[in-house]
Amino acid sequence: MNKKLIVKNGLVVFVCMAIIFAITYIYTAQHKRLSQLSYRFQLSIIKSTVRCSENAPAFMNKLMDNLINEQKSMSNQIVYQDKNNKLFHCESGWEDGFRGNRLLTVDSRFRYASVSKVITSAITLNLINQNKLRLNQKLLDVIAVSGPKDKRLNNITIAMLLEHSAGFDRFKTYTPMLTMGVKPWCPTDLNTLANVELDFDPNTQFQYSNVGYCLLGAVIEQVTGNSFRNAVNDIYHFDDRGIKFVNEGFLNDEITYDYRYENFYGSSYPKYFDFKDSLSAVGGLSGSAKSIVLLTRDMLSDQPLNILSRANTPCAIDKIGGCYGYALEPYQKSGYSFTLYNKSGFFPGVNTDIFVDDQGGILALYRGASAPNHTVKKQLKEEVYTSLENHYELDRK
Repeated sequence: MNKKLIVKNGLVVFVCMAIIFAITYIYTAQHKRLSQLSYRFQLSIIKSTVRCSENAPAFMNKLMDNLINEQKSMSNQIVYQDKNNKLFHCESGWEDGFRGNRLLTVDSRFRYASVSKVITSAITLNLINQNKLRLNQKLLDVIAVSGPKDKRLNNITIAMLLEHSAGFDRFKTYTPMLTMGVKPWCPTDLNTLANVELDFDPNTQFQYSNVGYCLLGAVIEQVTGNSFRNAVNDIYHFDDRGIKFVNEGFLNDEITYDYRYENFYGSSYPKYFDFKDSLSAVGGLSGSAKSIVLLTRDMLSDQPLNILSRANTPCAIDKIGGCYGYALEPYQKSGYSFTLYNKSGFFPGVNTDIFVDDQGGILALYRGASAPNHTVKKQLKEEVYTSLENHYELDRK
């Protein structure tokens, strides 16, 4: 074999190996970026799956465009019930991934994530309505903890837990509610509460708290003498509504979630968190957007307190996320009289929202994907506010 042929063959081998190396690198190191890029080429096919019920308001199609284009979600449910209890719905995508065998339906199952907290609030308010609990009742009067190290724990009330003002700040102090592979102390080891140091004086500020809602679940167990899951089922009859609690792993009829915009977690994340105990009252439910809308309608009939109730304490109602009620976050855009109440939920691969407005409407938006960033989620809420305000303005003309 002559020298030129050897060199030529060597170059061929080198080029082939370089190509293989480049492909391997791109697939492993840039796989997520390529997956994100591929969404652009999937858009037309995704949009072809959009279906809405007859006479669905025009704003629902507009919101669906946002979910697909801005939230980067293929598989979506939008359900709206108007003040006359007429139900409308839109869906897109598939239950089993891009170009799957099963188109998404109005009954497809999503994780509710923190929208589950609305139910925890509702059952707490239900117990207050029955005089089995009081808004101003002290947490440590219900959950017996002897000798708390931080005396401020004695000041925490049920109302403070409901509105995220009890003194827990997840950004200041490590709490294991959502830490991979760590069993949280709440609700199975409540004696640990005696050693907890609060991050701020109770009732002086609002800081979103998963620990607070886990403690509410424990309060419900103490007052009802039942497990949280059984107590909720006894009141809201989840079996009849198609709503289920989740445990480790996914339920057989859950949709397939899209993690391409998730920075860290993938489809294995549920087995690393304590859904069975610690997250039941925090984010442990699943079902369809339709199911949560119908359940919300029923919860709104509770009296005298219901999920729209909130304290008279002034708060930044003109800012999204600037004010907490006992279950939902009220928002009234500066210069407007229209008020919208919201609760959002997030787990890797899923984003959920429930909205209740002051005109009697209920709206749920469920997305089977992680959003690209926090900004687009906030913009979605702003678009929901504008869309509904315009919808009612046109309805009044």
